[in-house]
Amino acid sequence: MSKVNFYLKDPKAEAATLIYLFFNYDSKRLKYSFGETVHPKYWNFSNQRLKKSVGGSLEVNHLLDRVEEEIKKIYRTGNIQNNALSNEYLKERLDKALDFKKKLSKDFFDFLNEFIEVQTPFKTHRTIQKYRTLYNHLSSFQQTKKLTISFEKVDMKFYEQFTTYCINDLKLLNNSIAKYVKTLKTFLHWSTERGYNSYFAFKKFKTKEKDADIIYLTEDELFHLYEYDFSANEKLEKVRDVFCFGCFTGLRYSDILRVKKENIQKNTIEIVSEKTEDRLSIPLIDYAVEILRKYKFDLPVISNQKTNAYLKEIGKITRIDEPVTLTQFRGAQEIQTTRPKYEFLTTHTARRSFVTLSLEKGMRPEMVMSITGHKEYATFKKYIKISAKVKGMEMRKIWSRREQLTATA
Repeated sequence: MSKVNFYLKDPKAEAATLIYLFFNYDSKRLKYSFGETVHPKYWNFSNQRLKKSVGGSLEVNHLLDRVEEEIKKIYRTGNIQNNALSNEYLKERLDKALDFKKKLSKDFFDFLNEFIEVQTPFKTHRTIQKYRTLYNHLSSFQQTKKLTISFEKVDMKFYEQFTTYCINDLKLLNNSIAKYVKTLKTFLHWSTERGYNSYFAFKKFKTKEKDADIIYLTEDELFHLYEYDFSANEKLEKVRDVFCFGCFTGLRYSDILRVKKENIQKNTIEIVSEKTEDRLSIPLIDYAVEILRKYKFDLPVISNQKTNAYLKEIGKITRIDEPVTLTQFRGAQEIQTTRPKYEFLTTHTARRSFVTLSLEKGMRPEMVMSITGHKEYATFKKYIKISAKVKGMEMRKIWSRREQLTATA
């Protein structure tokens, strides 16, 4: 007779603890560790498996099933062959069956690569690119600084060294660094849930981003662009029309790419956002409808990268060239960049223009948010600041005229 059980090394631990196999056979007991860990709060003590609601439970529970199957097979085969069964005999064959040494050699980057592979079917291409860039930054950091990254070593000292490396060696801006630290924390949370990581210093890593300066088109610039005659250059005309469609709807470029005739219901776009998976309902104004009809509801969308290049060319031709100064930070260093506005034009400028101009025209913030799909007011309030600034300028302009009229009278 034999019996298999899985128990936690420390069932009352406040961190991940080892899972042990206990195999009772022939009045003997084998206690065996195969390197898997789990936080007790994720463990179902009655069925001796991870709770199904926990991320990664399928993989870990599959491993536990395999361990149980292998030890039973080894015991059964040993009995059939009349081998002298002992803990050493069972352990040696179980190690071989589970490739135990290979499992122990899995390092931080193996787990990071597994994370990327697992997330690929569920995340956008842009998000996966961000994960891969983090992988490359960490790999170059490890190689340049001649150190070995492990879960144990990802502490506050690591955080300080890595952010310093990003500033001095990679020349990244603070907001970009914050983005990669946030991504690293996402991976570490994922690793903790699966029992790969049992160190929690990463929870203290700071990821605060500062509001970036927003580039948007004024109403005059937008309609100058919209009405400009590009009939002699079909390529630029199509890029201009798709860009203006974004200005009139607030859609992300990734969603404009997916707009089809079937998404139009009673002059409203009904679409599920690719990035957030939220259902958006966007009323179409006349200008947006005009663009859709021009292309028979099949917008001529090209790649984001090519569009960004053409937009700068379009902005230069249409003289959207007001000098614009952007302020950014690298560490404590303030970096100011002044260029003609057209050099800053990207596909995302369309969405920013829609939000800002809608607010300036008096649309309530909550209404704009419902159209664009913004969920957090914190990420939306930067537009409020810009709109308030523009309204203040208009206010002073109007009242100064009044004062001039009074003085003249």
